[in-house]
Amino acid sequence: MAPSIAQPRLFLAQSTVTHRIQQLEKQLGTSLFIRSSSGVELSGEGRRYLPIVAGIVEQMRLLTTPSEQRQSLTIVAGKSFIATELPRLLGEYHKAHPQFTCYVRSTLYEESLSALLSGTADIAFLGSEIYHPHIHQEFLPSDRILLVTAPTHPWAMHFPSFQNWGNEPMIVFGNHTAPFRQRVDRFLAQQGVFPNIIMELDSFSAVKKMVEQQLGIALLPSRIVQEEGESRRLCVHDIADGSLTRPTLLAYLQPKKEDDLVVQFVHWLKAHY
Repeated sequence: MAPSIAQPRLFLAQSTVTHRIQQLEKQLGTSLFIRSSSGVELSGEGRRYLPIVAGIVEQMRLLTTPSEQRQSLTIVAGKSFIATELPRLLGEYHKAHPQFTCYVRSTLYEESLSALLSGTADIAFLGSEIYHPHIHQEFLPSDRILLVTAPTHPWAMHFPSFQNWGNEPMIVFGNHTAPFRQRVDRFLAQQGVFPNIIMELDSFSAVKKMVEQQLGIALLPSRIVQEEGESRRLCVHDIADGSLTRPTLLAYLQPKKEDDLVVQFVHWLKAHY
């Protein structure tokens, strides 16, 4: 955080904030910020210290804020999770806990991690495992990833085999860097399939609509296509026999294990997901 931004939040003059930062840099023997004509940003050492400082700040906040005064959480998650599953979860939780409020922001995977480490988010929903000494993660039940076709497709009633995949047009969710896409690509490659991808979309809903229009096939999480599968608007097959799944994880800073509001939310979520 730049000194000019921190100043009003700390109720200190900018010169005081700058002086204290300089004192801290002198004590640590390193520069925490890179100052230039275009502004101020964290240095490499500053980014290294950030999660440690965020943890200390979080612990101080927990010690000084009575739990009964804290009823709001800041949550970050991917666009698809926010569009499909988070509304139901937050709605049901709010009915059970009417005083609960939250601030929700859609983020990419790396942005979610940065938000946790910087202390700007309490909880992140992630679609891929994370291993970081300052972050605790908990697994929610996984989704099977299913083959999805239109009811008129030749594979609607029966998937023949991977040898018959051929040049079948395929519609995929996410680009090649997205964790979900990487799982799908890796699975198909293991089966000797290198698909004919005709669309890369950033919305599960958009992928489903394209499949409904008979424009191609897709591999999607079971929760995403449950309603369409039950109504026969789409046909689904578990071509991996349960071995291909999409994990969903809750992640938060280690000190938040002592935060009553976070603990209550996480316990409820694990019971109702």
